[in-house]
Amino acid sequence: MPAKPSLGLYFNDYSIELSQISSDGVRLERFNQLSLLAGLVVNGEIKNNLAFAQVLQQLFLTAKPGPVDLNNDVVVGVNDSRVFLSEFVVQNVPGKNINDAIDYQVRSLLPVLPTGVETDWQIIGRSNEGQIEVLLTAIPRDIINSYVAVCTSVGLRVVAVEPAVFANIRVIEQSLYHGKNQLLVYLGESFGVFSFITSGNPRFSDFLPQSEIEKKGKIVQTVLAYINFANSKHPNRPVTEVIISGSRQDIGKITTDLKAQNINAVIAVSRLADTQVANHTLLYTSHGLGLKTFDQQPSINVLPLDFRLEAIRYRLTDSWKRVLSVLIIISIILLGGLFYLFRQMLVNKSRLINLKAQYDETLSLPASQLRIKQADQVNQITGQLLSLRELTGGEELILRELSSITPEGVTFSSVVINRNPGIKKLSDKGNSWVITGTAESRPVVLDFYKNLLSIQGFSDGRLYFGSLEKDIGLTFRIANVKTK
Repeated sequence: MPAKPSLGLYFNDYSIELSQISSDGVRLERFNQLSLLAGLVVNGEIKNNLAFAQVLQQLFLTAKPGPVDLNNDVVVGVNDSRVFLSEFVVQNVPGKNINDAIDYQVRSLLPVLPTGVETDWQIIGRSNEGQIEVLLTAIPRDIINSYVAVCTSVGLRVVAVEPAVFANIRVIEQSLYHGKNQLLVYLGESFGVFSFITSGNPRFSDFLPQSEIEKKGKIVQTVLAYINFANSKHPNRPVTEVIISGSRQDIGKITTDLKAQNINAVIAVSRLADTQVANHTLLYTSHGLGLKTFDQQPSINVLPLDFRLEAIRYRLTDSWKRVLSVLIIISIILLGGLFYLFRQMLVNKSRLINLKAQYDETLSLPASQLRIKQADQVNQITGQLLSLRELTGGEELILRELSSITPEGVTFSSVVINRNPGIKKLSDKGNSWVITGTAESRPVVLDFYKNLLSIQGFSDGRLYFGSLEKDIGLTFRIANVKTK
């Protein structure tokens, strides 16, 4: 996923420009360009850091359509006049790390480079022999350090430093240069940059002020001279097209003039689709610088390692600060909630204490004490009644069952049930019962006895007749075995 675009900052001896790209990388949100006083920047070198810092603050404050915050990441472009570009090739040996071979070649070139430079490299293609073609970039370290120092002094965080030519290529729609050998002509208000590119990779780039262009015989002659130079240096890659880019308003006329000289020339199209800045072209160098961190593909960055690590450290620290700030806010909210609950608990506790005091005062009155004693007596009586019910309860059920099985001709003279305390069932050990009565005939008694045995609690009963000789008007007794 692309990163959030950083700010793009570019300046030369004549002007300084700032761009802020939208988070989706397709729209220019803010832009500003200011002219620089003569002598403030000379050949890409800042001569007065304090005055330049004031210009930076004004640049950010007066941006259109609104100010830009200085507390931001920024990619700084270096004027091509202070950039050293060199091509070299390395053998593509299978099984060996190509990066090690390139690093070795770079170290071998260091003695011929200017002293005190920061370097970076990028693979730009393959030769006809299959060798790896590499572009080496070198920029004076004191130039980089001065840029970082002045940006840091106003609150900016430099995350990358690259030659302006890469930004000029990046801002152009990729389909315009894919698979082509081109001369990219970037025209500013008071300068021009002439770069030979193959499939969007620069091979050399030259910065010329407008005065030098005039000396060479205006723009058409200058373009022809660079085409001839590129063709002589790269005979296997002749220039097939000139692509005109930049902020000048007359690039359309220049393109027409080149076509009149039978030069295949086209006007560059920006990859940015829209802008909130009125009357503005979308091909400024700072636009391409602002897109560097959005693309995230490997590209030249000569910012020293310690500065990169510092930028990473700040980013991580800032992320943790944000996380901790959120956690602190959540903790404060939770503590506030807990404090509110604690206060409510104290209020409820105070209310309950007052209520208890009122109840204690009410209970201490003589009338309340009398009611308490009466309630205790009622409870005691109720407990006794429940105990009595457990011991003697259920007789009405027994009588109802006996009545349901007693046939006509049988009359009870007594029903006696003896229970031990705590025993409820008649069949339990320790209980006894006796039923006595008279009957009209022996069969009637036997029928009643049979039905009685089917009732739970009476199944262990035994029948006894008062006389074995009488068949009518006889007496009987039925009792459980325990009574025998």
